[in-house]
Amino acid sequence: MARGNREKQTETLRQAQQQRKEQKRQQVFEAVRTLQQQGKTITFAAIARVAQVSISYLYKWPEVKDYIQSLREEQSHQLAPLPQEAEPGPYSLKTLHEVARKRIKELEAEIQELKRQNELYRGHVAEIFELRDEVERLRELLRQFTEPRPTSKVVALQAVAPSTASDIDPDIVQKLETLGVKLGVRLQREIKQHKPEKVMLAIEAFEQYRSQHVVENPAGCLLQMIRDGAEPNVPLEAPVPEMDEFDRWYAEAIAQGFCLDIPRRYLSTMGTEPLVKVVDKSRSEGYQVMPWREAREYQKSLRRGR
Repeated sequence: MARGNREKQTETLRQAQQQRKEQKRQQVFEAVRTLQQQGKTITFAAIARVAQVSISYLYKWPEVKDYIQSLREEQSHQLAPLPQEAEPGPYSLKTLHEVARKRIKELEAEIQELKRQNELYRGHVAEIFELRDEVERLRELLRQFTEPRPTSKVVALQAVAPSTASDIDPDIVQKLETLGVKLGVRLQREIKQHKPEKVMLAIEAFEQYRSQHVVENPAGCLLQMIRDGAEPNVPLEAPVPEMDEFDRWYAEAIAQGFCLDIPRRYLSTMGTEPLVKVVDKSRSEGYQVMPWREAREYQKSLRRGR
């Protein structure tokens, strides 16, 4: 009888899961129709936003992912054929530039969303490991209560007493309390394996990171930073020489026809590094975008290959 009930419950859960899956699929298809009616570009980020699902969900189901990729390819083919001119005028170049800029913004939005979800998942993984260690500790305590050793019952229980933060630097404990970070078992263990000054640097890096990003799992994020030996970003005291170095190289690269002549104030950046457009006639747009240091190394390799 009990087995029959379990089978019914399993079947009910399976049907509910199938219904939820089908409902989300319909949301995705409806989002695609909405974007098409509005004449907007089909991207994973745009569909996820309209359908109110995560980007990882769209990649999870092969039929949904393949469907979206086919739409993107179809849309790109529709955008591809631009008017052919013997000598492209300023309007056609402007159109190409606007299409490229729009595409870059869409890809940057997708990258940011994937980074945010990756950070969230990393925090969840750290939390799972911490919970696993806590379960093992509780199991050990349970074994001590249910299977006491004949030598000394009291000593055996004290031997597995839960760890405390009493042997952690008080400044670290106070700093974590100020930041509202829970000092769990796994975090305590990781802190004890490093020197206090290294831990404080990682805490400062975490505080700096959280001031600019939303952190879903502070304890898990801090644990990973301590493990990676993270340190806070220190602004350069004299950034002018570096910028002068870029300006000198960029002016020379433009003069040699290696880069497109675009004023520096209109260049995009990756972090603090300007992105330049290196001439590449093998591409349809006639250039490829690179961080300027990478472009400089690429220019050197071309010179060595001659």
